[in-house]
Amino acid sequence: MRLVASVLGALVLVAGSTAPAAAQTQPKPPPTHAKKTAPQYSAEGQYAVQPRNGYQEQLADRLRFGSSAWWEQMKREGRLGGETP
Repeated sequence: MRLVASVLGALVLVAGSTAPAAAQTQPKPPPTHAKKTAPQYSAEGQYAVQPRNGYQEQLADRLRFGSSAWWEQMKREGRLGGETP
């Protein structure tokens, strides 16, 4: 019984040490979420402020000051002084 266990243990050690050496590594594809694109500029040289595919910013600090979207977002955030949503 000891002989069988020691032979089996030796085979496991040999197989375990050779398996990582025989493994082939494949290169990882570049992540798709980390692609950088060039910024889009308007004719005046400023960043384009048009929403992309219906996207609308949800932070009042990032919206154009005084616009209707800015007022609505400020009201939603509760940042209009005494008014509450």
